[in-house]
Amino acid sequence: MTAIAGKTGTVDGVCGAVKGWTVTISTDMLDATNFCSEGWREFVEGLQGATGTLTSTERFSGSVTLTLANNGGGVSISGTVWFNDETFTNEVDGIFEYGQSFTFTGEVTVA
Repeated sequence: MTAIAGKTGTVDGVCGAVKGWTVTISTDMLDATNFCSEGWREFVEGLQGATGTLTSTERFSGSVTLTLANNGGGVSISGTVWFNDETFTNEVDGIFEYGQSFTFTGEVTVA
């Protein structure tokens, strides 16, 4: 697999305010162990969900449809998110930044 640089990307088609983003997609693993499992745990796939964070010079809020893309590698992740946590960074040698976490609600598309 070819490495992809993180220096090109967009959030909702805009690249100016956002400095970085991360997304984690997870699947619940449901315990299906029974008396015939011979002492070994067994699992089945459950619900899927996704969470993420972004660092930006602009503040996002509420529920929005969000599309995140890495232009260099053609990766695109989109869906509706709720912004839930915020951090604020003010460094003497940098610009004021917002760190925000979000949770996807409903389907997440990865292309």
